[in-house]
Order: sequence, then C-alpha cells, then structure tokens
Amino acid sequence: MCQLVPSHRATPLGMVTPPADVALPPIYLLGSSDYSAQLAGHIGAAFSFAHHFANFDAVEAMRLYRDNFKPSVSHEKPFAILATHVVCADTDEEAERLAATVDLNFVRRAKGEYQPLASPEDAARYEYTPVDRTRIVQNRTRLSVGSPDTVKARLLPLMEATKADELMVTTMIFDHAARKHSYELLAKAFK
Repeated sequence: MCQLVPSHRATPLGMVTPPADVALPPIYLLGSSDYSAQLAGHIGAAFSFAHHFANFDAVEAMRLYRDNFKPSVSHEKPFAILATHVVCADTDEEAERLAATVDLNFVRRAKGEYQPLASPEDAARYEYTPVDRTRIVQNRTRLSVGSPDTVKARLLPLMEATKADELMVTTMIFDHAARKHSYELLAKAFK
C-alpha cells in the first residue's frame, strides 16, 4: 500500500514528487571520472571529485567540469570540491604507521574482502604479495600522509592545480582518537 504525504503529489506512475512549495537544496554531484565531471558541468551542479578513490586525474576532472559548466537555478557559476584522503599525525613516521591501516584496507578491497579496518600492527604483520605492494604504491598517489607540514605541502599544490573551491577530507584509520587528532592537526595547519 502506498501512502502519500499530503504536501506531495502523485505522478501517473504512482511516484511521489517533491513538494511544490519548498525550495529544493542545491544539487551536488559526487564523481570519480571524466563523465561525471562533464555531467556535473552540463547540468549546472556543484561537483565533488572523489580523488581518494578515483583512477581519473583530479586536475583533468576539474578542468572538464569547469569547461562544460552551464549556469543553473542552483548554481550560477562552477563550485568544485576536492574530496581526498589524509592521514595526519604529529610526525611523518607516526602518520606512516597509521596509514598502514589504509594500505591493508585497500589491498583487501581490491580482492573483494570487505572487513573492518585492521590495526597498524595487524597491517604490519600482513603478508603482502608483489601485486599488493604495487596496488599500495598506486593508491598512495591519492593519499596525503605525514605531519601537518608534510600534508599541507602535498595538499596546497593539488588544491591550486585543481582550483578547488573547497577541500573535503576523509581519514579512514583504525584508531578513533588518532583519526580525531588527524583532523585537529589538519585544521590547525590550514588556519
């Protein structure tokens, strides 16, 4: 049984449409390819590029988005967000230790294994194959790991090259306190 909310109206197919008396939020498109970049521009949406898992070049994606942008009701001009993965710690060495969690998670996912995040100690004990190590090296090109100064030195040129209006950060590491500390250090570095 389908029940409609009074402020909505039904379409001929029985689907519910948004209320006519409420403004829709601006549209943001999260993408990781040249197609999604061009689509976001073509429909006049804001674009968030998923640099943290994309195989497509972030600079080229942002260029394609801006080159194809057409103003819309929600966005008169392009608005680009660069989504990236950061592991920040007090020292480069500590950040590398914490990032071992990311490395193992990436290797497992490439094999179709979706497990909880491993501790850095478990990741250090994992028996990586040569293929695993190649995948880690490739994935590290999309990852910023290090002390606040190291991470900032890596992110600033990327932000400049992509002309990102905003930076969105994810930090997927095992220890919640270390994850919070990573965000705190990053916030201080960019004050």
